[in-house]
Amino acid sequence: MVEGDGCHRIAAEHRKSLVGRKLKAKSPNGRFKAGAQAIMKCGGVLTKIEVHGKNMFYFFGKGSKMVVVHVHFGLAGAFAVYKGEEPEISSSIRLRLATVDNGTPLVAHLSAMVVKHGPSSMYDTLIAKLGADPLREDADPQMLVKACASSKPIATVLVDQAVCAGIGNIYRSEILYEAGIHPKQAANTLQEAEILKLWNVAVKQMQAGFKTGSIWGTKSGSFCYGKKTSAAGGKVKQLNMGGRAVYFCSKRQTLESKRVPIASTKLRRSGTEHLDEMVSAVKAENKKRKTGEGLAVQHVALKDDATRAAALAAKKRPSARK
Repeated sequence: MVEGDGCHRIAAEHRKSLVGRKLKAKSPNGRFKAGAQAIMKCGGVLTKIEVHGKNMFYFFGKGSKMVVVHVHFGLAGAFAVYKGEEPEISSSIRLRLATVDNGTPLVAHLSAMVVKHGPSSMYDTLIAKLGADPLREDADPQMLVKACASSKPIATVLVDQAVCAGIGNIYRSEILYEAGIHPKQAANTLQEAEILKLWNVAVKQMQAGFKTGSIWGTKSGSFCYGKKTSAAGGKVKQLNMGGRAVYFCSKRQTLESKRVPIASTKLRRSGTEHLDEMVSAVKAENKKRKTGEGLAVQHVALKDDATRAAALAAKKRPSARK
């Protein structure tokens, strides 16, 4: 699954390379034919990009003629921009964009589970259903505080996209581990200070993922996700919650019916605009290869000429196994 930080990385790159450009749109596999035609009809100029969790919104044109394209990658997909040789168009490409102005020639290929278009009102309707995004500057952590009035397990609340947009299954386990909260702890037993601490951890981890291109951030691997022993040395146990595997440390995360209140916590600043420049897509993928982390552990949707060249080179290298 492409998590929220992966979507924000794509938007950050595309704001630099595509926003303000006039583009010709076409749907190679025919599954977004009407959307491509709508982009052309409104003039084809990409005016802005917004991200809310795992949902991306590309705005073309202005005023009453504006067309919004909604993208949700789902489990896989990619949005690649090429300024070198354009690769062969696969059958999964729903939208091809090509610059038709006087700037550097660029071509973009989009494949995703959801690619829809509509007026600006579609955007307003969709984001009204989404919760606070730890990587947006306007995120309101009180949405999480209010949602924790529920008796649902905190692990369930944390991945509810109407509460916290962008947090997926891997981040859920890692965030709860760092915050020291058991996945099945009832949300309404948590003190507000604990909930705000949880929010801060989410912001911290996802900002690190945004900058580095790895869900582990600057760490060499996970705290507990997919492990038998946690970073704290405790035994890692696995729960099935909503059909997904949730990992927790039996040493660090204890299920308690009564919890001691903790001091109030100063909130970390959400969003990405104030962060240093993020690591390039190819550097992030190369690090995954060097550390032995499979590229599918956190699907990387940001692609370009460099990632394509690296992938082709990796295929040509002889296998280390004999």
